[in-house]
Amino acid sequence: MEAISKGVDQVQDSSSSSRSEGLLVSSDEDSKNGWTKKQILTAITLSLMYLAQAISFGIISPFYPIFELVIFITSPIYGSFIQEIGARYMFLSGSFLLGGCSLAFGFLDRCPDGVIYIVMCFICRTVEANGCAMLATASFAIMASTFPDNVGKAIGILEIFGGLGMVIGPAVGGVLYEVGGFLVPFAVMGGVVWLATIISFFILPKIEAVPKVSGSILSLFKIPGCVIVYIIISCCGASLSYLDPTFSPFIQKFFPWVTIEQIGFLCMVGPGVYALTAPVSGYICDKGYLGSLVVGGLFLTAIAFFLLGPNPLLSAIIPNTVVEIIIASVILGLAVGSVIIPVFPIIINLARYHGFEDNLQTYGLVSGFFNSSFSLGAFLGPTAAGYLAGEVGFAWSSSTCGFFNAALGLTMLIYVLTMRSQGKWPIPDPDESPEETTSINATSSNSKLYGSINA
Repeated sequence: MEAISKGVDQVQDSSSSSRSEGLLVSSDEDSKNGWTKKQILTAITLSLMYLAQAISFGIISPFYPIFELVIFITSPIYGSFIQEIGARYMFLSGSFLLGGCSLAFGFLDRCPDGVIYIVMCFICRTVEANGCAMLATASFAIMASTFPDNVGKAIGILEIFGGLGMVIGPAVGGVLYEVGGFLVPFAVMGGVVWLATIISFFILPKIEAVPKVSGSILSLFKIPGCVIVYIIISCCGASLSYLDPTFSPFIQKFFPWVTIEQIGFLCMVGPGVYALTAPVSGYICDKGYLGSLVVGGLFLTAIAFFLLGPNPLLSAIIPNTVVEIIIASVILGLAVGSVIIPVFPIIINLARYHGFEDNLQTYGLVSGFFNSSFSLGAFLGPTAAGYLAGEVGFAWSSSTCGFFNAALGLTMLIYVLTMRSQGKWPIPDPDESPEETTSINATSSNSKLYGSINA
């Protein structure tokens, strides 16, 4: 164990001066005292775009599940071809499509009613979903390659602005609607996204190209740990989207005295807590406690859904009050960050350990894998929520989400303990134990595993 610890320390000491080919951060820039200029510009650019994107989505209630379905299908494709397309070009193209579709959506109320209106809505949402898939896939890949030693913190930064956008988006949309009607919110936010695109064009640093190697997202499914994580991410997406069609009707039914504005506040509690705690989750990730975060987050998510309703078996001791709903929302916001943020570096670690190169192409594959799994859950969540809430009511349907998350928490716990018993958790650095590396993709000789010290 002492030898392994010394080996890990040596890898950490040397990683700041040498990186595998293709990463955005160059070895000639001293980052010992903080972020490099490229890192700062990249973080600012992507954060601004993430905020604009989240506000744009937040000004309108989610509808047409084809949006998430398209992201589920296209994210792996964009992730596989990020090297050929170019991460920077993919990012800018995706943001341009998002801004254009937001603007176009503002004119849809002028379409004739009936089939034409429905078809135009689906076309607009389909194109917008492609833009979202391009933007999200490129953003996560760029951040991961820019901050290879701090992936958790980097993802946490993006999620701060994503959560902030979800919080203020509905309010911004409401104000703009009151000012100028249906068109103004979409026109303004489309313009803001386009402005962010222009700014990004000038300040987003160039991404270095790397030689393409064989491998695809399907290769990740050959890794048992990645399959478990894929299901976890999908469950998280389903759990969050479950509340979209059910939460507001539940409040109106059981608390009819609550105003629309107050319901809006209740809907913002979870995203607000998520935005505030995302950097904390990222910091814990950087300390290496990836498995602990995911397991704890899943069990916390289960508790939050048991409290929502609450579970009929707990109703005798837990009253159904607004305060109880707020507490459940706070727990849910905290839990989501604990699950979403560490799973990305876990997938990266597993991919590197099984022979994937430490470069932008691998980050693109992982990003497409991540976005696809989350969108699959977000696509299935509202449909399942509508059916379950109609059949068994909000309390039991919420408890069903809780049971799923608890089961996955137990599954992840068993997986981590099993891997630990085999000496494979924390996920070993292949440089230190090359004989254990199973080459599913190409062999990596200079990869450094993220978060490979702690549990």
